[in-house]
Amino acid sequence: MTDENNDDDVGTAEEDAQDTPAKAPMDPVRKWTLIVLGACVVLMFWYLRSDRVTPYTNQARVHALVVPIAAQVSGIVTDVAVTNNEYVSADQELLQIDRDQYELAVDTAQANLQTARQATGVSTANVDAARASVDASRASMVRSEQDAVRLRRIKEEDPGAISDRRVEQAVSALIVAQSRLIASQANLEKAIQDLGEAGEKNSRILQAQAALGQAELDLSRTTVRAPDDGLLTDVRVDRGNFAAAGTPLMTFIAIHNIWVQADFTENNLGHIDSGDRVEIVFDSLPGRVISGRVRSTGFGVAVSSAPLGKLPTIENDRQWLRDAQRFPVQVEFQLGERSERLGIRVGSQASVIVYTGDNWLFNFVGKIYIRIASLLTYAF
Repeated sequence: MTDENNDDDVGTAEEDAQDTPAKAPMDPVRKWTLIVLGACVVLMFWYLRSDRVTPYTNQARVHALVVPIAAQVSGIVTDVAVTNNEYVSADQELLQIDRDQYELAVDTAQANLQTARQATGVSTANVDAARASVDASRASMVRSEQDAVRLRRIKEEDPGAISDRRVEQAVSALIVAQSRLIASQANLEKAIQDLGEAGEKNSRILQAQAALGQAELDLSRTTVRAPDDGLLTDVRVDRGNFAAAGTPLMTFIAIHNIWVQADFTENNLGHIDSGDRVEIVFDSLPGRVISGRVRSTGFGVAVSSAPLGKLPTIENDRQWLRDAQRFPVQVEFQLGERSERLGIRVGSQASVIVYTGDNWLFNFVGKIYIRIASLLTYAF
């Protein structure tokens, strides 16, 4: 009985296995479609997130302070001491302008200063003379006044002692003396006003000293010097050229303040703050990654606007997606060697990535990406 029961169970199991259909394998097309869609979703999420926390741009250029070098006085160029694209130090001589006319101007100003001092001395003497004249006129008036008083008293005490004419002459002499005193006082005031301040503070002397200072300044400006350490480019002057004051003769590029202007789209700016860590790849330094910091973020860019009295022009954009507006972000960096700073030229291109926070995964991937980009600069 036991064997028969076992045979029945085996038969039943085989029948059940035959009745249950085998699980069909997944269609390969569907499988890979799901994998690709999943990868696209992951990549889209990664792109959207990384574009916010580790924004990257290859639209960046090197900028520096560019100063046009112009003479401050006009004249014929007698010597050019530099060549194009030469490194210069602060206060180094660049070119020389003919000094003859400016040396003559200094000599003339010195002579005018001496003349002003002599004129001041004459005016001082005139004041002293006018003051002495006032003293003499006052003494004469006092004497005339005393004579008039004495004669009046005698006339009152003894009318016959002196004549009325004698008294009238004394009174007239007093009036004349008073008038002379008033005139001498006026002459004294005139002499004082003509003199002005005494000594070296006299206006004539100060004016002559100012003219001499200006002449000496113009003479010193005949030597054009470098404003700071940097590079000279676009040298367009040679010996014999006429240098007009204020007209640029060459261009100076200051290398002590070089920065990168990275243009990021508006949706990249949300997390960028001043001081954020930055890594830069310069096309001129292939294979190297330079560290830096965000200096500032631009607040606006130029847009076309109609002038007053004109109607605005509207440009129709029929695209589904408009081009993203970019804003400048200034990035500062430091290079120790002067040769490295000179190797980064103004206007050269760069790639920039900003680490806006402690997002270790995105930062790690960003570091790998920027280093791959640095290696690609050997070829592109």
